[in-house]
This record gives sequence, structure tokens and C-alpha cells, in this order.
Amino acid sequence: MIHPDTELRFVSPEIGHGVFATRRIPKGTITWGLCHFDHVLTPARRLELPPAYAEIILNYSYMTAQGDAVLCWDIGRYVNHSCDPASLSLSDEMEVAVRDIRPGEQLTDDYGMLNIVVDLQCRCGAPGCRGTVRGDDVLRLGRVWEARLREAFALAPRVPQPLLPLLRNPRALEDMLAGRALPPSPSAFCIPSQAAGAGGRALLPAVPDPGIHPASA
Repeated sequence: MIHPDTELRFVSPEIGHGVFATRRIPKGTITWGLCHFDHVLTPARRLELPPAYAEIILNYSYMTAQGDAVLCWDIGRYVNHSCDPASLSLSDEMEVAVRDIRPGEQLTDDYGMLNIVVDLQCRCGAPGCRGTVRGDDVLRLGRVWEARLREAFALAPRVPQPLLPLLRNPRALEDMLAGRALPPSPSAFCIPSQAAGAGGRALLPAVPDPGIHPASA
């Protein structure tokens, strides 16, 4: 479920839509969390679906370390990629704002943390744009992501967390907020794509020509 202070807006014909803040969202706020309405599609379930679903899953879901595809039920599925994202994945069930997100600013994340199964061309325009987002970006950026996450999450106990009661697994966040558990390292839930076959991602139906992901520009 996406943070309540957001709305869907049209960005451009190339990018399509994006998610924008309607109010200030402080650094350390959970901006998205897995809820009971989100669809978790196991590899076996994906094989049962008609082939026409393959492109939808590829474009709008993310992969967990267990090989499940998670399809957001709400506008969270329109969050776009940026190489300088407003939020990062705290786990494969939550994202956290790594800077204050201003009203009217687009909520973005880093698709390199989402266990993508194809490389994505990126034209996000951020300083230092990587040009290509890869499934093994964790090998190069994992420590940078982890440092930004720990800095941001240090503020989490002091800012409102409206998504907490709506999470599918609220105990995980409660334990981190109370200091009973540490946020996991990105290496715990970001699996390099070349190792995906053993984890079940090879069962994700492929599309003939992924080209530029609609949410990576």
C-alpha cells in the first residue's frame, strides 16, 4: 500500500504515469508497505496464468528473494525508477523515504533493488544516472544503499508512520522501530539476477522485447 499523501499523475507519453506527494513526507517515513490487498504470485501460480499476463507482471511487479512476484493493488505499481531515488527498499516488504519528499515531488525508488530479470535502460536524468539498471546492481551499490537506509531509518521512530497498521507484517516494522531488530542488509533481499534460476525467477514468463521499461525513464 502506498503512503496516503500521494496521488497518480501523468508524467509524459514516454514515461506514462507516476506517483507524487500531495503533502511533505518526512525522511524516515515508510512510503510503501506490503499489505493484505497486494497480490503475491508464486512461481507455480505464475505458470498457471495465461501468457497474456506475462508483460503485465514484468512491467508492474517486483520480485522477492524467494522468487515471488508482488503486484501492488493500488497506485504503488506506478512508482518510477530514479538513480537518485526519493525512497529505497528497507526490505522486500517495505520502502522508506531517504530524504524529505516535498509536495509535488515524484516518489521514486531504485529498480536495482527489486530483483529485476532484464536490464533496463534508464533516462531518469539524475546526476550520475547509471544508464542501465541491472539485476546485479547490489554487488556495486549495496553498501551505498545500506548506508542511506540506516541514516534514514534512524529518523523513523520520530516521524508518523500511517502505513504501520495496514502492513501485512507489522511486527517486522514494530521491532525495528523499537530497536529489537535491525533493518536487513540489501544483500539479504536483493539477489543478483544471474543466480535467479535457482530461486524460481526463471519461471517468470518472458516478453519478447522488454525494451525500455515504462517506469525507468
